[in-house]
Amino acid sequence: MDSHQKFDEERLPSIDSFESTITGSGISDEDYRHAQTVWNYFNLKKMGEYHDLYVKCDVLQLADVLENFRKLCQYYYGLDCVHLFTAPGLAWQSSLKMTDQPLELFTDINMHMFIEKGIRGGISVITKRFSQANNKYLPNFDAARASNISFT
Repeated sequence: MDSHQKFDEERLPSIDSFESTITGSGISDEDYRHAQTVWNYFNLKKMGEYHDLYVKCDVLQLADVLENFRKLCQYYYGLDCVHLFTAPGLAWQSSLKMTDQPLELFTDINMHMFIEKGIRGGISVITKRFSQANNKYLPNFDAARASNISFT
């Protein structure tokens, strides 16, 4: 789906139209037959309807997995995983809860400063699937393009 006009197409595109931008390969005959079966079963009229059905299925499956994981965490650890930011945070909270080990507060400023100096960041997110640096230290450096060291 590389344009909004494709949402208005009234039939499933040909098998040659399906290509992964990541791998550069198409889909199998079996996958295309499955797409046709879904199109016919749900009596879809436009590609936009096919897209919406695909997204709904994807989201509902993800929600089902998350809810099952939440139930597991609540059953085994008594914790709700959606209240924690990361898997390491969940592991830390569950280990503290399961061991019932009390934590002592720092009473020495040097202990506190040791921990503070070791902090190197926080939650990070990668929003691009692929980035490529362009600088003189790389073998594929292109002098015609802007030079960058960061992955932007």
